[in-house]
Amino acid sequence: MVHRDRGNYSIALLDLKSGLFRVLTDGRLDEGPSFAPNGSMLLYASQQDQRGVLAAVSIDGRTRQQLAFHEGDIREPTWGPFRDESRF
Repeated sequence: MVHRDRGNYSIALLDLKSGLFRVLTDGRLDEGPSFAPNGSMLLYASQQDQRGVLAAVSIDGRTRQQLAFHEGDIREPTWGPFRDESRF
């Protein structure tokens, strides 16, 4: 989910069984979370130097990545289906 705290928007998880709430990111404008097909990572849009960038975080919050792009803005990222090119 997107969690708002003091005007900042970050990505968070809420375990519905245990009630455990965990904030996973610390950006000012993180949005559009999308779970990886295996459920271990979240892909999301963030901001860096007034540009939209693509980022990922593990569901435990320990591993964070930012994927670099030279042009454009990232908005509403989502995981796509895996296409095995060797079958074609």
